[in-house]
Amino acid sequence: MILPRRSVLCLLCLLLGPSLTLAGEGPSPAITADNAPAAKARAKEIRAAAQARFNADKADCSTRMLAIGCISAAQDRLAESAREADAIQQEANRVEREARQAKLAEKEARRVERDKDDEAGRPAAEANYREQEAQRAAERETRREAEQARLESQRGKVAAEREAKLRKIEERRREDARRATAAPENARKRAERERKHAEKVKKIEQRQRDYAEKLKVREAEKAAEEARRAKAAAK
Repeated sequence: MILPRRSVLCLLCLLLGPSLTLAGEGPSPAITADNAPAAKARAKEIRAAAQARFNADKADCSTRMLAIGCISAAQDRLAESAREADAIQQEANRVEREARQAKLAEKEARRVERDKDDEAGRPAAEANYREQEAQRAAERETRREAEQARLESQRGKVAAEREAKLRKIEERRREDARRATAAPENARKRAERERKHAEKVKKIEQRQRDYAEKLKVREAEKAAEEARRAKAAAK
């Protein structure tokens, strides 16, 4: 059954009334970055409402004897609503685009300001670093000189002890030689003591050579460690 034209229009007003009023609410509020998403949603609603009204108009026009003018008017209303929705959509897109550009510009300005601050503080930081490096180098040199002095003192002490022991051995050898001239027995004893003394001297000298070698190894290891630390500090 075909409904009368007035009934169809009343039914459309009940079903589509809230949406149809979107295109005729009067001037739209200014679009900002905060309400841009809502504006785009409103444009979508306008298109949907306009399309629904156009479909209803087409159904109504089909009941008329002269449908050409009716369809043309419905198409004009659809086009007008589409233009309104497009204008709202484009304005919302523009506002969002400008908001993004403003945020990017603000971020870039902050970055430039940070770079300026870093550049201004760099000379002082470099001077402080050089001063600290010089102080560390002086401390390393002081420690190296102290260690060198300690090793020299230790070597001198060892040499002095060695000389003292050798003098005692020599004094004892001379005493034995003197006694050997007095009696053959003394000579035999002297020879025996000299042999033992010679063995002791040999052992002492071997221990001293071993100790001197150990000192050299320790000194080389110390120098290598200082060089490694200096290289690590330089990096």
